[in-house]
Amino acid sequence: MPRAQSGFTLVELTTTLAIIGVISAALMAVMTNLNTQSERMNSQTELLVSSKQLFELIEPWAALAGHKQANPALPENKAYEIVSASHIKFCYDLDAASRQQREFRLRDKRLQERVEDNFGCTVAPNENGWVNISEPVIRTLTFSDSNGSDYSLDMRLELEKLVPGTNEITATVVRRRFNMFAMTLY
Repeated sequence: MPRAQSGFTLVELTTTLAIIGVISAALMAVMTNLNTQSERMNSQTELLVSSKQLFELIEPWAALAGHKQANPALPENKAYEIVSASHIKFCYDLDAASRQQREFRLRDKRLQERVEDNFGCTVAPNENGWVNISEPVIRTLTFSDSNGSDYSLDMRLELEKLVPGTNEITATVVRRRFNMFAMTLY
């Protein structure tokens, strides 16, 4: 008497493997998409954190601009100067005998800073003393004092970053108004 055959046929096994392959491919596509979205969100968050840090680098000096203790007193028109749209100078007295100037500018997508003792508070035409203080994520930087009060300064940043693992660039635009507290004493 012949024995009964048990098991799966070749067609059943092939069909099962094909279905598993299609489901696996769909899951891989979903996982890749989720990973890309996660990287995009991480990059956007990093840009927002960078913008906050950049504002925090400049804000205390904007508040101090025009602080006067030395003799002769610092004139109001020397307290700060927007040298160009992406270059600003703040001047303030450290004490009764010394005056300091602090400049910020955009160069090669980085924020740069230069600090010097400068009793005349005049912008030096040379390129000495500039230090990079940010990552290269700044597309544009604009300083403006045309909006708001006489004692405020607007700063607009446009930041961009390549999303890791893609060819996409994520970008954000942020703006902040700084109060120039020392200027209110004039």
